Amino acid sequence: MFENLDFEILNNPEYKEDSVREDIIVPILKRLGYSSSGANKIRRGIKLTHPFVNIGSIKRKINIIPDYILETENNSKWVLDAKAPNENILKSGNVEQAYSYAINPEVRCDIYSLCNGRKFTVFHISEIEPILDIDIIDIDKKWNLIEEVLSPTYLEKPFLKDFDPDFGIHLLKLGVPLDTIFYFIPIFVQNIAKVNDELYTIYSVVNYGEDYGISLDFGKDKLEEFINCVPIVLRDYIRKKLKNAPYHANFNSLDEMFPISVGAKRGARIIKNNNETYIPFEITQFTNNI
Repeated sequence: MFENLDFEILNNPEYKEDSVREDIIVPILKRLGYSSSGANKIRRGIKLTHPFVNIGSIKRKINIIPDYILETENNSKWVLDAKAPNENILKSGNVEQAYSYAINPEVRCDIYSLCNGRKFTVFHISEIEPILDIDIIDIDKKWNLIEEVLSPTYLEKPFLKDFDPDFGIHLLKLGVPLDTIFYFIPIFVQNIAKVNDELYTIYSVVNYGEDYGISLDFGKDKLEEFINCVPIVLRDYIRKKLKNAPYHANFNSLDEMFPISVGAKRGARIIKNNNETYIPFEITQFTNNI
C-alpha cells in the first residue's frame, strides 16, 4: 500500500499529524471501503461536547474534536485519531483521549484507533491492551487482521469473522477455468444436508496456503456413492438425518468428522444470502481410492 512512501520522512520534524492523515490514514480508510459519502462514511472534524467537565458549580461547554468518526449505515462504529510520528499511541494521554471520543454520548462506539505513521493501534473499550498493534511497514502482510476488525462488512456482520473465505470465490478471482477438476484427498465432512429432493451438499474446509470453506454439491443419483464412502457406523445415522427435517447432519468436532475423497469442479452458480456469498463445487466422483 505504501511502496512509494519513503519511511525515512517520518524522522523529519516537519512531518506532523496532517502529513500522517494524508499519506497514511487516507489510503487505509479508502482500502477498508470508507468514503466521504454513502453507507460507509468518514466524518471529519466533528465537534463533540466533553461530557465530564464541571468547574465548581459551573458547567463549561468544552468541545473536543476527533480526527475521524467512521460510520456504517449512519451508526458510529469506531473513531480514529492521527498523531505525529514521535507521539506514543500505545500507553499515553493520546490513548486516553481517543477512548474519551469513543465513549462520548454523541458517538458511543466500542472501537477506537490511533495512527502515528509508524504504527496503527486499535483498542476495544472493554480491553486494556490493544487488540491490534501493527507496524505500518507490515500493513500489507497483516491487512486481513485490520479488515476483520474495522471493515464495514465485518462491523455490520461480525459473525463473518468465524467464516473461512470461500474456495469457489477464491478460484473465480484467480481466473481458474470452470472445467478444472480438483481432487480432494481427503476432505473431512463437517456437514451434509439435503437442499431439495434432487440436491445434496457437503461442507468442508480445504487448505490451499490458507483455510477455505468449500461447499460440494451432488445429485440424488450420487447419494448412494456418497453413503458407501461413509464409515459403516455412520451410514444409517446419515440416512435417517437426510430423510427427516431439518435434513442435515453436523459433525462439529475433529473426532466426529470423517474423511472422504472426491473429484469436483467449480460450479457456475454464485449464491448470496444474508450471511455470505459462495460458489458451490459440483462433485464429479466419490471414491476413497482416487
